[in-house]
Amino acid sequence: MISALILRALLAGTMAGSLCGCTGVLCSRVGMNTIAFATAHAALAGAALSLVIGGDPMVLGLLLALATAVMLGPLSDRLGIPLDIASMTLFSIYNALAFIFIVISPGPTLASEKVSQILWGSVLAITPEYLVVLSTLTVLYTLFLVLFWGRISSMLFNPKLAEAEGVNVRAYTYILVAFSGAVTVFTLKIAGGFLVFSLLFIPSASALQLSENIRRIVLISALLGLASATSGIGLSFMLDLPVGSCIVISAAIILAMASAVAAFKRKRLLTKISAGGRD
Repeated sequence: MISALILRALLAGTMAGSLCGCTGVLCSRVGMNTIAFATAHAALAGAALSLVIGGDPMVLGLLLALATAVMLGPLSDRLGIPLDIASMTLFSIYNALAFIFIVISPGPTLASEKVSQILWGSVLAITPEYLVVLSTLTVLYTLFLVLFWGRISSMLFNPKLAEAEGVNVRAYTYILVAFSGAVTVFTLKIAGGFLVFSLLFIPSASALQLSENIRRIVLISALLGLASATSGIGLSFMLDLPVGSCIVISAAIILAMASAVAAFKRKRLLTKISAGGRD
């Protein structure tokens, strides 16, 4: 019989994996890859700060990461610098602050244990309350994509052309930034801050091997992210290994398989073209 812990972990992996897979494609197409780095390290800095001033490391980390995701777009516009540069600037600042907070916090061993949940992920951190939040985020994100997919897809194809057609590209970019930050933050409990980027972008790379249609790429990436997370969680329980690392290994295996399928399809297509040329 499946224990409640394993069931919660698999449910969380299903939602977090699919959200990450979908988000990875959107981030890549809109040029928001670095946002994941900034928000993840904002969470790390918040957790480290809680060790100095007291409080729940996860709550402070989540608040700082979500605030970062929301303010990145307006900050980039106000300073007149590209979004990726603003993201990497904050990433560097948060990195520095995190290490400073860890060093000056009382009890360095205790500090490293608390921060490790955000660094490497832990199935023990998956609570019923966390599942409710993750479910809510999944529903909201899905509704946003379904209701506004026409405008989003045109923006993904060509932002300037979409703007000429009346799409408020800036507003939709801000919303995607906020959703991307939220997805990154709430995946930290499973994959950890150092490995969440892999769950965001490896399924995306796999999907690009299997399709050229943007709608299908988003869907395939979500499914492969789901498969990576759930298989990684299962592997973690079976082998008693860190869950974040197992998820990344599973995603890498899926990428290798997708690349092999893509190579086979290309070879078969070239064979047909060659045979047609001879005829």
